[in-house]
Amino acid sequence: MKKLWAIVKLLILFIKELFISSYAVMLQIVRPRLQIRPGIFALKTELKSDWEITLLSCLICLTPGTLTINVSRDSRTLYIHAMDIEDANELSLQIKGTFERAIMEVTRP
Repeated sequence: MKKLWAIVKLLILFIKELFISSYAVMLQIVRPRLQIRPGIFALKTELKSDWEITLLSCLICLTPGTLTINVSRDSRTLYIHAMDIEDANELSLQIKGTFERAIMEVTRP
């Protein structure tokens, strides 16, 4: 039952992040002047299995404004392009505290 609840929480988290990021992208589109700071940052992950890393990459790609560009050979670092980066460390912590933590709840005992 715990795993099922963890899966439901991950799904709800993704839907929440989808709406928040869609709204942010929409606001940027309707502004007369773009006020974005696009960039690429490295995200060190604690995820170990290919399935976990693939799931994290997919969730990042499905969230508007972000895209996983590459995964390092040792599968410990994801390179992510973001439409608007104010602070790369803060964005990394946000991903680790949301998607990465939720994936670990689903995949680990």
